[in-house]
Amino acid sequence: MVRISGSFPSHAKPKADNRVNRRISSPRRASPRKLGVSETLFKLSTAVLLVALSAACATSLTNRRQVLLYSEAEMVRQGEGAYRQMQSELPLSSDPREITYVQCVADHVIAALEPTQQAAYRWEVTVFDSPQANAFALPGGKIGIYTGLFDVAYNQDQLAAVMAHEVGHVLAKHGNERASRSALRRVGIAAARVFGASNNTVQAIDFGTQLGLQLPFGRAQESEADAIGLMLMARAGFDPEQSVVLWENMNSVPGQRPPEF
Repeated sequence: MVRISGSFPSHAKPKADNRVNRRISSPRRASPRKLGVSETLFKLSTAVLLVALSAACATSLTNRRQVLLYSEAEMVRQGEGAYRQMQSELPLSSDPREITYVQCVADHVIAALEPTQQAAYRWEVTVFDSPQANAFALPGGKIGIYTGLFDVAYNQDQLAAVMAHEVGHVLAKHGNERASRSALRRVGIAAARVFGASNNTVQAIDFGTQLGLQLPFGRAQESEADAIGLMLMARAGFDPEQSVVLWENMNSVPGQRPPEF
């Protein structure tokens, strides 16, 4: 056997097969993409919102689906605060006949509620000295009647229609629903700003959200308050047909709209 000693010349050294090396080398793993601050905040806010929505689904008195993000205690506290502020800043009626008349109708309407509904809130009505033919209701059973309403509500039945309508808003938790819808609207606008949307885009999102959330739910809430109010005033002994006459009276006044809460 012939042995060859020494080293291979440089041109005769066996070359490593790079193709084999490439085949047997471990493949490179793509490093996970790092989320930007904007995307992270958006995903976090979306997750929190979804959890809140899943826990906030409710059903109204007429079996309509609702989203109520706020606790009842918080809404009552907010309603109480707003009501006291209005009482201190707006002129109140000093006519004992107006005050007694409104309180009498309110007492009959409240007495027609279920016992649990009566006990749920500290029901209260205030007569504000204002030419507006309007009324409002705040969470916690706080109701306001403007003296201008006497110009279109000609009798106790028509006043009861307005009163029962406002009570309907309270019972159906429309204040909470509106506040919740506004919160969802703000989340949508904030998410758009986080992603660097232009002012025109943000305005378009805001406008679309109002059309898609606020306006339809406003109509649904008013219809629901009408339905609850009609049943309630009838139970209290008032004539529900007078509600039609009331709306006709209001429509006959130029620039006058039905009461809003």
